[in-house]
Amino acid sequence: MGRIILLIIIGFLIYLVLRGFFRSQLKKPDDEAKPPANAEDMVRCQRCGVNLPRSEAVEQDGKLVCRENPNCK
Repeated sequence: MGRIILLIIIGFLIYLVLRGFFRSQLKKPDDEAKPPANAEDMVRCQRCGVNLPRSEAVEQDGKLVCRENPNCK
């Protein structure tokens, strides 16, 4: 009788370990789809083609261009 209870306990512990392992392997698509909290839209400079954050771009003649890039002409 003692062996049966011991085998049941060992089987249950193995079940718990395997269940935890397989749950950790699953990836939740909701977590990956969310952008980081500090993410910012990227825009393309219409003069030089560099991608930059929207906060670093300035609008000139209806086009977004680099604000302080000396190489952009």
